[in-house]
Amino acid sequence: MINVDVTLLIQMANFLVLLFLMNLVLYRPIRRLVAQRNELVAQQRESIDKADQAAQAAVQEFEEKLRAAREAGRRKVQELKENAYQYEKELLERAGREAAQEVQAVREKVRQEIGAVRAELERQIQEFSREMAQRILGRSL
Repeated sequence: MINVDVTLLIQMANFLVLLFLMNLVLYRPIRRLVAQRNELVAQQRESIDKADQAAQAAVQEFEEKLRAAREAGRRKVQELKENAYQYEKELLERAGREAAQEVQAVREKVRQEIGAVRAELERQIQEFSREMAQRILGRSL
């Protein structure tokens, strides 16, 4: 059976004093440490988020620069190809013209040589025909 006397009040006072002292000595420092730890964790998460965002921005910027460099490289390669094709076309045209000029010069030279040979042959033919006529007729012309 429970007796309500002075000891109950002393026990209650003792309990309240103990509760106050434990709160003062044990619970408040632990709660303060937990609050500091939560604040530190929140700050670290915030700095991690900032670092992650910065890293993602840097990766995005790198990828954009890489894309731009690749596009510039493709354009440069295309430009160089076009220049090479144009140079090749000009070279072939020039070579064709030079070849045509050389062929024309050779043809002209051949015509001149043919003309000279014809003139020589005509002279020789006239001489030969005179000789033949002199032999056939037996007298000089």
